Amino acid sequence: MAQIKIAGLVPKTNKAGVTSWYWQPSATLAKAGWKPVALGKDMSAAIKAAEKRNDEVEAWKSGGARPRDVKKRERLGTFAHLLQRYEKEVIEGKKPNGSRLIAESTARTYRTSLKKLEAWAGPFPIAYITPQRVKALRNAMMDPKTGIGHHAAHQALKLGRQVFSFAESEDIIAKGSNPFGNFNLAAPPPREQVWSPPAREAMIFSAYDLGMPSMALAIMLGFATGQREEDYLAASQSQYVILQPHDMQPEDYRTLQAIAPDGVVRGLRIRQQKTKAWVAVPVVGNVRWAIENNIESARAAGATTILLDDTRRTDAGRIATYHGKAGQTRFQRDFAEIRDWAAAIARSEGNAELAEELDQIQFRDLRRTCVVYLGELGMDAHLIAGVTGHDIDETQKILKTYMPRTTARAARAIAISTLRTASEETHRQEQAG
Repeated sequence: MAQIKIAGLVPKTNKAGVTSWYWQPSATLAKAGWKPVALGKDMSAAIKAAEKRNDEVEAWKSGGARPRDVKKRERLGTFAHLLQRYEKEVIEGKKPNGSRLIAESTARTYRTSLKKLEAWAGPFPIAYITPQRVKALRNAMMDPKTGIGHHAAHQALKLGRQVFSFAESEDIIAKGSNPFGNFNLAAPPPREQVWSPPAREAMIFSAYDLGMPSMALAIMLGFATGQREEDYLAASQSQYVILQPHDMQPEDYRTLQAIAPDGVVRGLRIRQQKTKAWVAVPVVGNVRWAIENNIESARAAGATTILLDDTRRTDAGRIATYHGKAGQTRFQRDFAEIRDWAAAIARSEGNAELAEELDQIQFRDLRRTCVVYLGELGMDAHLIAGVTGHDIDETQKILKTYMPRTTARAARAIAISTLRTASEETHRQEQAG
């Protein structure tokens, strides 16, 4: 048989000597979504089919039509192609050790902004993007009636600046020619919601009312330990650990040991999904009771996580978990349901102020609330950062915003210091005696 040189056309002969023909995409095409195609046993028909498939590939390379499962191919030199490179090399990029350059939660936010930028000017050449057009984009996104809002607009424009900074670093555009360099839109004010004690209590009770003890536990943990939502969803039962005396100051261990129901100090060891740092925080009181109850239920259900998706079942009939992106979406929907229920109860009881607060709260606010609560107890920023995993500068920024300097705070700081000194002296006397 004469050798046939048609891209992708591959013959395969079985043991009986019968040859079948296939169109096989290259590794690059396969990565883009092109699939192998069986072309039958007729060589002439297979050649025509392979040539037709190759014509489709060429059309795709030129930015034309493509099969449904194949990724869109952007022309070189277009804004869309630059966005595609930025997504691949930065948003999906890896460090030498294999870890992500950007946390997945941040990457999701970036992808949303990338879609907005591509919809705006994707097919156009990079030179089309000028400061004047960026200004027009800013004005359109900030339009009171048809815009996307201050936060989303600022996020998109800021990402545009990052994309063109990447283009500068890759010598795609000249240094100093970033069209997004000065888009003249101030950053929106940060979210400042802090949960009040009545709001926290209402949410916990409502979670139990709706048969969602895991959601009640998540709220308790959010207030007590100040971690991110995704960190709790990913936490396994093995992360609920016994804490040893060498993990902390002796007087702190004695205090925690005294209030532990079994005399054993336990805590939650969380690996923060964003920073990858490990944080071990003791749990006490109702939080400990709730976490141990949840672990017992999870084990009975055959789950390894601490939190369960209490109101849903798997195909096997077991209680589900909040696993992966879909699980996090369900968690957020359940949180919204609890919030609506709690607000409705508050309104029915004539507490309009509480209902209004409940309408506005989000789970992520608990992280900030935890910082503020610990600050109100007189804790220093470095101690609070040890609980929540914030860096100290961010902790101090939160405290500066929410914690006025008062005589009460000064008095609490002196009282805590005095109690600690007295406790240390008593312990020394006991050991000496």
